[in-house]
Amino acid sequence: MDEPDIPFLRSLDEDAAQAIRDRLVSVSVAGGQTLFEEGDEADALYTLASGAVGISRRDPLTGVIRHVARLRPPVTVGEMALLSEGPRSATATALRDSHLYRLSREAFEEVVERHPSTMLYFTRLLADRLRRADSAPGVDDVPRTFTMLPVTAGDFAASEARAFAKALGGQVGYLDAWPEEADETWFHRFESGHDRVVYLADEPGSAWTRLCLRRSDHVLLLAQAGEPPKPSCADFAARTPSDWVRHDLVVVQAPEAELPLPPHPVFAAIPVSMRIHIRPSHAGDLGRLARLASGCARALVLGGGGARGFAHLGVIRALEEAGLPIDAVAGTSMGAIVGASLAMGWSRERILDQTVASFVARNPLNDYTLPVLALTRGAKVDEGLARTFAGTRIEDLWLPFFCLSSNLTTGTAMVHDQGDLVTALRASIAIPGLLPPVCTPDGILVDGGMMNNLPVDVMAARQRGPVLGVDVASDLAFQSVPTRSWRGRMLRQWLGAPQETPGIAQLLLRAATVSSDAQTALTCRHAAAVLRPPLAGIDLRAWSAHETTAAIGHRHAVDQIAAGTLAPWAEEG
Repeated sequence: MDEPDIPFLRSLDEDAAQAIRDRLVSVSVAGGQTLFEEGDEADALYTLASGAVGISRRDPLTGVIRHVARLRPPVTVGEMALLSEGPRSATATALRDSHLYRLSREAFEEVVERHPSTMLYFTRLLADRLRRADSAPGVDDVPRTFTMLPVTAGDFAASEARAFAKALGGQVGYLDAWPEEADETWFHRFESGHDRVVYLADEPGSAWTRLCLRRSDHVLLLAQAGEPPKPSCADFAARTPSDWVRHDLVVVQAPEAELPLPPHPVFAAIPVSMRIHIRPSHAGDLGRLARLASGCARALVLGGGGARGFAHLGVIRALEEAGLPIDAVAGTSMGAIVGASLAMGWSRERILDQTVASFVARNPLNDYTLPVLALTRGAKVDEGLARTFAGTRIEDLWLPFFCLSSNLTTGTAMVHDQGDLVTALRASIAIPGLLPPVCTPDGILVDGGMMNNLPVDVMAARQRGPVLGVDVASDLAFQSVPTRSWRGRMLRQWLGAPQETPGIAQLLLRAATVSSDAQTALTCRHAAAVLRPPLAGIDLRAWSAHETTAAIGHRHAVDQIAAGTLAPWAEEG
């Protein structure tokens, strides 16, 4: 066995380091295999020379297995239990084909007996690791190796894989076949010599494909829109992928497609994290795919706030002018409407025209009725959503999108990231008391702002890149008395209601979007940056003031970009 180069041994005296090297045993572990289980007897420590190891623990209260760390070379694994002589405190799984060096307990005790200073050194090493674990997150989910696996027939895969590799940027290695005489050492050198590596697999189940999948941090399944899967994909569709390795379905569309066509229905059975649509030779689509896959996408989350949501259009304009493309979008209530329009691939001008037509040209919230379910029937809202988004599914938008509603049956926030777009948006804007709720098999759904008006935490949990939140609801409201008609003044006087008290529609709208300082702070800590346009003078139902509101959002975003506030979100990965 070649003498291993283990960085942490360099700090030991030469005799102690050599004593450890003499007792190391070379071990190869295939991707997906378990190195040791939580609760096992601690019989050895390992040094990772190549590959990757995932550390996970089972929550003692819920029983849920949680990822703790993704370890890459060079690092030691399993020394804590060895030093404490207790059982393993976590499970270690080889996430890819990995090469390690094993030091057994007996060999470790021999070294310590002959070189007592070794124990002190390992104790300090362990203490330093614990300090670093407390100060920084351990899970590194930034993928470095990708497998692109074509799952429909055709000769499109090679060109798309090469285009993807080019879009990743940096030093990217590319392999589409097994090099002659290539072994684990060769692959390790190849991957170490590049920032990222793209493997193009051939047929599901082949030896080359199995190797590619074992070496991958991220798997991209390539399918042409509407085309049936290859016969060899049946077994692949039935397999359960590792929860450490993310799988996306990349659907290749026609170059001139205005809206994405869905993939063949069979692909709905394949568990994937995200469905991403691209057009060949479309630089914007390929760049978005590269950023989403490599964990450096720019995600935008738009909060609810009634007419104040027009400020989102100003923010989008400022981002567009600054050359900052948006790769994924989400929203709640009015933010969901704007976000869905953006995900449709519409221009900023078209989004403005559609939004003005739906909320300014005609008031969608004035079809009042006997308030059994709500103050309005919601028919005008339903009609407007159907006219704008009918027949569209969330997973078949150009940008990955989700919106939130509040499930009154379960008392939890509900994430809509697949299914009928109109239904999801209708649920997200169903302000309790103002619009009738949406009744689904999952529960009674109302406005998402009741639970989470700015779901940057939900977006951040997807780990696709930094998140920018736009909060249009937390500013002051009801600062001025609205101008009322003489009928309105007389009615209030007859009822004995103060003229300055907001109307019931305004109160319901505000109640559905306002968040406590604690909730806002808890949510926003997951964002790389949060914009809060100064909207205190804008009423939540001031639809006619859309130009002023959009201008405020634009000016605020431009100022914050110039001040560097958005730098953590805007920087290239």
